[in-house]
Amino acid sequence: MNDMKAKIVVTGANGGLGGEVVAQLLRVAPGALFAVSTRNPEAVSGLREKGVQVRQGDFDFPETLDDAFRGADRLLIISTRGGNEARVRQHRNALEAARRAGVGHVYYTSIVQREGSVFLPTDGHIETERDLKLSGLPYTTFRNGNYIENLPMFLGFGLYGNVLALPPDGPTAWVARSDLAEGIARVMIQGQAGKTLLFTGPEALDFGDIATLLPGESGKRVERHVISGDEFVRRVEERGLGTDIARVFESGFRSRAAGELAQVDPTLTQILGRPLRTVAEVLPGLLKTAAQARRSVDA
Repeated sequence: MNDMKAKIVVTGANGGLGGEVVAQLLRVAPGALFAVSTRNPEAVSGLREKGVQVRQGDFDFPETLDDAFRGADRLLIISTRGGNEARVRQHRNALEAARRAGVGHVYYTSIVQREGSVFLPTDGHIETERDLKLSGLPYTTFRNGNYIENLPMFLGFGLYGNVLALPPDGPTAWVARSDLAEGIARVMIQGQAGKTLLFTGPEALDFGDIATLLPGESGKRVERHVISGDEFVRRVEERGLGTDIARVFESGFRSRAAGELAQVDPTLTQILGRPLRTVAEVLPGLLKTAAQARRSVDA
């Protein structure tokens, strides 16, 4: 299939989820059947060796998206990062380009939280979901749960010796990003349609549960301590991250505490036809990788 006949286009291909989706697509389809759109094509230039068409597309420059989306029967829009205003504008640019390109079906990665949530990015995703409904394009929304892969980051903010100090939280149906990516890839390859698919993990754990899975120092048990949201923000800022992102992370804890992420949904399990990976299965490998990276930096 030549460059003008790409059937599937994936945006954000050099990001975590986008890269995983591309990897899953390559497991089941030849690279020539799809293309990727990215701000920085050189970051994923290796995909060309696998037959994947690499196109430059920037959601802040709509004129680049016409070429990036051309020939797409199915388009995956990976939600962008940043504030809600920028996110909504960028997604609108993508939807307008998809309409101009005659895209047959749009897939969008959203979040579980709904209108009225305390999680700060929610409004931007809700607004994009409204835009999808008004676009006139056939679409499917993936409401993706919290990634297990993000746990080492949160543990890095709160784990001190045998104490895990984080804000109040609640049960969360943590889901492996690789499972999400496989589910998204399967839905797109099969051309499945559906307005909304809720993709969560197989069980809901809070950070007290997760603390029991952590290897404490000197064989001791890791204890879960609760700190205020403001204290957490201060600790995140001390790690070199800005106040805005620290506040987003803190609002995620309030969202979990409000029960907004507790639902365990069977949809992803049904699509994959196998059990989903659990926190207990995935987290040890993530922690090992994180520890190796720290040792490499310190060396």
